[in-house]
Amino acid sequence: MKLNIPTSLQDITLNQFVEFQNSEQTNQDLVSIFCEIENTNLLQLKDFQEITEIVTNALNSNPNFYRRFIYKGVHYGFIPKLDNLSTAEYIDLEMYMAKPETFYKAMSILYRPVVKYKRNWFKRTDPFYDIAPYTGTNEIFKDAPSEYYLGACAFFFDLLNDCEKYMVDYSMSILKKSKQGRAYLMQNGDGMLASEL
Repeated sequence: MKLNIPTSLQDITLNQFVEFQNSEQTNQDLVSIFCEIENTNLLQLKDFQEITEIVTNALNSNPNFYRRFIYKGVHYGFIPKLDNLSTAEYIDLEMYMAKPETFYKAMSILYRPVVKYKRNWFKRTDPFYDIAPYTGTNEIFKDAPSEYYLGACAFFFDLLNDCEKYMVDYSMSILKKSKQGRAYLMQNGDGMLASEL
């Protein structure tokens, strides 16, 4: 029996990933879904355990973020400016990212065909680009490598963590300055009352 065993998130389609998320997520489901075999009982125990380990390692790997990729002969690009996200894009994105069954729709919002490349004078190997306007979702990415979608999710997660870190650092610097100012007023305020913080 010949099996295709995925060794990375590039080998696992978004459709397979969603199917596994909606399953009981047993080892039988893992091998059955990702290796496309209906009856896992036909495998020898040693082979089954080895396949389970390989696929589990692939699933647990950190996804790479792709700004651009080619899929089915079309160049796709991640939304170049998140500041320019329209209300419709934001609402749809929030709705479709909430359920595994609609991850492919969210991906069709995040990644759209590149319509124009522009020269990047600072980094020639990474050109600027414009993407097609948002006209609604489609099903093109159901069989796309799951790494594209998971990498975009990781990008947002990292962005959120960075924002939280900067907010904490900024808040601490403001607090430190206000304590220093209060101490200065207490020492040199010549009778002025320092406000309580």
